[in-house]
Amino acid sequence: MTETRYATTWWTSLDDGRIRCDVCPRACALHDGQTGLCFVRMRAGDRIVLTTYGRSSGFCVDPIEKKPLNHFLPGTSVLSFGTAGCPASRPVETGDRIR
Repeated sequence: MTETRYATTWWTSLDDGRIRCDVCPRACALHDGQTGLCFVRMRAGDRIVLTTYGRSSGFCVDPIEKKPLNHFLPGTSVLSFGTAGCPASRPVETGDRIR
């Protein structure tokens, strides 16, 4: 299987030669070959690339009522999927604390 990595755009070059990922509040400063704390972004040469693009960590069929679209076609199902990543960098749905 060929591994494809896609370049990202949310990063900044630092004076000390590292590249800072600007996607989340952790602001990982990476040397070449290092992966961020999320394990989703990695420095490859002079850019940050996605390591999980096109890969899913799980699929599930859920009732629509579990989603923010709960008023759209009540009683139907929706396909849910996700990728690997660090949940600590995102606020929980209530928005009042960090996981």
